[in-house]
Amino acid sequence: MDTLTLHTADGQKLAARCFTPPSGEVRRVVVIATALGVPQMFYWDHARWLAKQGCAVITFDWRGMGLSAPKVLRGYRADLLDWAERDAPAAVDEAVRRFPGVPISWFGHSMGGILFGAIPPHPAIDRAVTIAAGHGHRDWLARPLRYYVGLLWHLAMPWSIRRHGYFAGRRLGAVGDMPAGVALQWRRWALHPDFVVSHSPAVRQAYAQVRTPMTVVMLTDDTLATNDGVRQHHAHYTQAPQTHVRLRPRDHGVRRVGHFDFFRASCGKPLWPQALAWLTGKAT
Repeated sequence: MDTLTLHTADGQKLAARCFTPPSGEVRRVVVIATALGVPQMFYWDHARWLAKQGCAVITFDWRGMGLSAPKVLRGYRADLLDWAERDAPAAVDEAVRRFPGVPISWFGHSMGGILFGAIPPHPAIDRAVTIAAGHGHRDWLARPLRYYVGLLWHLAMPWSIRRHGYFAGRRLGAVGDMPAGVALQWRRWALHPDFVVSHSPAVRQAYAQVRTPMTVVMLTDDTLATNDGVRQHHAHYTQAPQTHVRLRPRDHGVRRVGHFDFFRASCGKPLWPQALAWLTGKAT
């Protein structure tokens, strides 16, 4: 595992790691984009496994998150479109620089998958996989989350940001700490029935113009995103070829996976050969 520093076009430095196959032969590069509030290290077991299968893997923390966060979040300026339009291209550019000519797969978990349509297109990305990347409006959230998420949007989040100058999610047991701009933009999107594409006509058009083949993975026991909500969000990709996969953990000898545990070795490892098939386009 190599430690990297990604440099964005607007001068930000992002913490990243690169995992390479023991053989040194790289057949594909996988860029893992993390969920909201989840540090890149959560994905390292899966990255190591993919590296053993012949993939080079780059993980990174979005600006303001994990190892990319400043010592003090109060007053730090960042939003979700900064992640998509500036941070994601820095990760892809690093993949191209390190492994020229090797095809790249974008592997986005939750928010890392939700944002794929807002990422500037890059010819080296020939496949995208999203997992648990669902619509954030309450009507598409899993029960019982949809019944109390209003407390987060209207009480807990505004109060926390006013008090601390950022969203102190760890103190509230709701995702992680994040810059105020990230939290407030997430809130604005989630309160609109069109979610991300409500941001602007340009963002809506960006999703509609994506033509990268996508594998859209839904977990039948997801405790946050419903399968219908995943389909609803991906309906905005009107030109992208999509393969929808409805993953039932028990079909693979796994008791539960939920929204997060696909990436835990203790829970998701029996499912990981499926990921290799999605990322390479080769069905098992």
